[in-house]
Amino acid sequence: MAEQKSLNELLKWSIINQATEKEDASPTNATVKPLPKLDPGLIDAILGKSESQIMLEALQVIKNPHSTDDEKDLAWEDFEMLIQQIDNASNIENMKMWPPILEELKNTNPKYREQAAWVCGTATQNNPKAQAAFLKEGGINPIIGLLADPEPYVRAKAVYALSGAIKHFEPALKEFKDVEGYKTLVDILKTDSNLNLVRKIVFLMNTLLIQDPSSIPELTDMELIQTFGALLKKHMDDEDLVEKTLVALKTFFDNASTPIPAATLASIRPQVLEAKEKYVNYILDKASWADLEKRIA
Repeated sequence: MAEQKSLNELLKWSIINQATEKEDASPTNATVKPLPKLDPGLIDAILGKSESQIMLEALQVIKNPHSTDDEKDLAWEDFEMLIQQIDNASNIENMKMWPPILEELKNTNPKYREQAAWVCGTATQNNPKAQAAFLKEGGINPIIGLLADPEPYVRAKAVYALSGAIKHFEPALKEFKDVEGYKTLVDILKTDSNLNLVRKIVFLMNTLLIQDPSSIPELTDMELIQTFGALLKKHMDDEDLVEKTLVALKTFFDNASTPIPAATLASIRPQVLEAKEKYVNYILDKASWADLEKRIA
């Protein structure tokens, strides 16, 4: 009904302002009457709102304490969908939206902590401009803090956000390292029982080993290799986790610039050989299996 009313009003406006030839041919000294202003609501009905305006209105709903849960859920979904477009993600900084979004990482409702982390990850993914803005606004620390959230689904989304923030962006990676981000990830691999989260962190760790091989000696001291071995031993029937772990282990060896202590290699040899026996025709190709076995010999 509201849409029909807007269209009717638009039609009236068009009729009123559509002059005939005779009306247009007014004397040069005639007083020109200003045209009536078009209602902004009618303009929206014709052209639609800009994506920036939709983002702003969605964030207003999110921050409004009187919004219902359903309204906030829809607003988060709309916002996340829009920032999948790189220009919209970059506009978060231009529209000064990062501070209110980062505030939501501390929301008492875990669902909204998860949604905020989701938005952070989507906005920064493969977007250096958004990554720089996220770093400038202090986003790294709260995301790392969220890795200790009591809710596993929030922790998982925090890994997604962290990945988006630091992948292929050295300034954010440096911040991550300065606040002991690697130690946080390794500690989670050692202690967290949520396999979905563990898989995500092993996958992220493989990416970081490629991006940041200079940290391999530090990760050796943190017993990352032994941690990978413990994961293989405990979850040998989880093919997905075994694959991610072996790939990360191979990446570790491929990028290491200094020898790995013999005792460290000996500690994981039984698990790697068991994985090969179980998955020899899956996971890795023949050459990769041979290379990995040679590395731990």
